[in-house]
Amino acid sequence: MELNEIDEESAKHRVQEATWAGIQRIVVLVVAFGAGFFAAWLMYGSGTQGAPAMRTRVVELDGQIIELKKQRQDAEGKYEVANTRLGQCQTDLQKKNTELATLKAAPPPPAAN
Repeated sequence: MELNEIDEESAKHRVQEATWAGIQRIVVLVVAFGAGFFAAWLMYGSGTQGAPAMRTRVVELDGQIIELKKQRQDAEGKYEVANTRLGQCQTDLQKKNTELATLKAAPPPPAAN
């Protein structure tokens, strides 16, 4: 064997080693990401925090939302009624205050002797 043949074989061997090292890294990354996706799918697909548990939770929360909306409507209605009554009371009070002021301003009736 000549020196050139040894250098060529050595270069071939280095290229093959570099190629295999790159392939190994790619395979490790694919396996790692695949395992991560699989684990995420398992956790989402089942368990206490998974999709089946969340579906029942969504139904419960929707019921609570509907109930809270009804309560809010009731509270808004009561607020409107109370606000209307307050306005009426203030109007009546204003009228009575004016009546009182006119009565105070009127001359006293003559005393009967």
